[in-house]
Amino acid sequence: MTRPGFTVWLTGPPCSGKTTLGLMLREELARRGVGAAHLEGSQVRASLGPELGFSRQDRHTANLRAAWVAGQLNQAGAACVVSAIAPFADTRRELRAALGQYVEVFLDCPLEQLVNRDRRGLYARALAAGGTDFTGLGSPYEAPEDPEMHCLTGRETPEESLGKILAYLELARLVPPAASQAAPQPADERGGEGAYSAEEEAALTARLKDLGYL
Repeated sequence: MTRPGFTVWLTGPPCSGKTTLGLMLREELARRGVGAAHLEGSQVRASLGPELGFSRQDRHTANLRAAWVAGQLNQAGAACVVSAIAPFADTRRELRAALGQYVEVFLDCPLEQLVNRDRRGLYARALAAGGTDFTGLGSPYEAPEDPEMHCLTGRETPEESLGKILAYLELARLVPPAASQAAPQPADERGGEGAYSAEEEAALTARLKDLGYL
């Protein structure tokens, strides 16, 4: 039976780990037999919106164009992993409405760590220029209030964040469990081996039912 297409949208400020985690997720989905594509925000903008600037409306338009591509892939039965900031709550609400199977993952990382891990010097250049249009400095990033998944990438390894996302997708019955090798599973704060405690899994299951996945 063909599984329905779905989109996992990785949102978070610059340097929060979106591209790294997006590529890892696409690779793991492919390993499990799920056809998947990865869309990286700046590449989509360069290809589909070279005329766009960084005003609120232009950022909104860039995200909607990425969502259109993701939706076309979903209609063909493929999964799509999008690594794009999508800084505004109203934009993300529109993305959710446009994409039937939409999983929002918030990559949360403190500003100090974002600056320290910025190998391309984006934050340094933005700060030197006054940071006017840079997300998280002069331009706001509106953190999601109720995402499907909240990954603390300031203290989790990419493998731990990936394990949490995969566990969610399995619970939502969007992906099959790994057949030959267990997906990366972070230890919880009490030293357990599962991605979630019993309480966390119960809360996730309730949310999945509310969203219509179960």
